[in-house]
Amino acid sequence: MARKLNPERSERFLQAALKLFVAKGVQHTSTAEIAAEAGTAAGTLFLYFATKQDLINALVLKIGQDQSDAIKALLDPSLSARETFFTIWNGSLGWLLENMDAYQYIQQVRDAGVIDEAVVQESNKFFDYYYAAIQKGLAEGCLKPYPPELIGEFLYHDIAAMMHIIKALPDEAKRAEVIRLGFDIYWDGIQKEIR
Repeated sequence: MARKLNPERSERFLQAALKLFVAKGVQHTSTAEIAAEAGTAAGTLFLYFATKQDLINALVLKIGQDQSDAIKALLDPSLSARETFFTIWNGSLGWLLENMDAYQYIQQVRDAGVIDEAVVQESNKFFDYYYAAIQKGLAEGCLKPYPPELIGEFLYHDIAAMMHIIKALPDEAKRAEVIRLGFDIYWDGIQKEIR
């Protein structure tokens, strides 16, 4: 009979891995260290995650799901395309600032070839709200007819660029101003000129 695994212990392993991956780097963190940080033996870790790669992948998916859930909770179908994009922009930056370890981990593994391609594809599904916003903007006629993938990639990378700027700003008012200005720059690049 298969043993039922404790979801709380799985969460402890993911949190321990996140802490150590951010502090030491993915390549320099051993599974034994993760197990010790979680307060268990290494063998127990392998009951939950057969390999270190499985743990890396699971952490990417958990972070993607958590961020997606937070942003989707902010979205309302009655918002205009511009308001929807700003909600995604502002909400994403707020979530990332509140979850700096998650942000630093994703930055560490996203383009480094550390994540399995199937996991990249699966994690992309969490961000379907990007493409729903793009479709809304195209339907409203307020976006330039750029390929949706291009608009989505620029949105992701512009948010990452904003994080580099705002994470060093301790003043909340200044941070909010820079977030708004950054959005204006992004929006001006994708919105269709009204004549």
